[in-house]
Amino acid sequence: MKTPMLLMAVVAGAAGCLAACWWPSAPGLRLATATAAESLPASYQCPMHPWVQAAHASQCTLCGMNLVAARRPATPSSAGQPGRELVVLDAATVPVAGVRTMAVAVRPLSRTLRVSGRLAEDESQHGILCAPVEGRIDGLAMNCAGQGLHTLEPFATIFSRTLLQAATAYQKALQTGGPALTAATAVLLQDGLSPLQITAIPNRQPEDIHFGLLAQLSGTIVKSYVHEGQYVSRGQKLFELADFSRLWFEFPAYEQDLPWLHRGQMVTVTAATLPGVSYRAKIDFIEPSLDETTHTAMVRVVVENRDGRFRHNTLAEGSVELDAPEVLTVPRSAVLWPGGSPRVYVEQTTGTYQPRELQLGRAGDSDWEVLAGLNAGERVVVAGNFLLDSQAQLDREAMGTVSENAP
Repeated sequence: MKTPMLLMAVVAGAAGCLAACWWPSAPGLRLATATAAESLPASYQCPMHPWVQAAHASQCTLCGMNLVAARRPATPSSAGQPGRELVVLDAATVPVAGVRTMAVAVRPLSRTLRVSGRLAEDESQHGILCAPVEGRIDGLAMNCAGQGLHTLEPFATIFSRTLLQAATAYQKALQTGGPALTAATAVLLQDGLSPLQITAIPNRQPEDIHFGLLAQLSGTIVKSYVHEGQYVSRGQKLFELADFSRLWFEFPAYEQDLPWLHRGQMVTVTAATLPGVSYRAKIDFIEPSLDETTHTAMVRVVVENRDGRFRHNTLAEGSVELDAPEVLTVPRSAVLWPGGSPRVYVEQTTGTYQPRELQLGRAGDSDWEVLAGLNAGERVVVAGNFLLDSQAQLDREAMGTVSENAP
């Protein structure tokens, strides 16, 4: 009974020794201890498929390429020290893996904020045209929304006993002159007649009982409150007018964007109704309070529109040219976010890269603001960093396996 058991023990021991000598080793296994790292055979891997490895020179089982010697991903002295681990690639592997680096530098953090809003009327130019005197509107030259009015342009005719009595008093005052004429003229002006209409009163025909109403404002009719044959009182609203020669481009700005915005910044405004046409204007006003529901503040840009190319209430888009002082920046393509923490790979020497955690500030179009973790002039990996991070993860897992199996 003892002989078979002894034979089985010998066979098992021989198999273990053979497996230890010939089983392909992961790169991280060489990070366990200095003695273990020196005793392991050199590992070979495929330049195109780094996970395909072997203990001796051979061909890749996937693409048939010759395996190259894989350098150790870290030195024994740096293994296990946070922020000091290294990922090492063979010099021939670096160009094949597409690893590229770029220097960290101090430069303006440029960013373009794209917003959506609408072109509304300039509310400061909104006006209401009222009846200057009571009477009956017997004729309207215009009463539809969208029609334009100019100052002193006739827009309606009115039959008013008040105006007829004031005109009769003015004709009598012409004969005497003096204060009576001055007072009669003032009454007619108050009742809405222009100086030219007043001087024409002596030439009126006795059967002419109508007077023309002249617009005291200019703009586009946006709402009408009067119809022909309607009796109106003094001060009653007839039309609402808006001046579309100047528009407001209004858009909501989120809380995180407000620190970038200030009055005087340039905004390029475009609208789908005018493809290929853009207009540059400055921010004129930023609402001081936030909307309770959306937590946004309205931002206003004044757009000159004297040629009428932009239509009222048109949906529009804007590109805000944000500016910031020069800060230390790192390319956005260099930053990885494993576990939600920003990290980059810093080139130590050609083929040797160190992972480093960062503290970031504001995000630009192509760069991040660096608050801590990097110095100007250091080179970070901007392409191929996902491959390096995957290799580092495999190395850490392999180191953990060695630590668990260590006696």
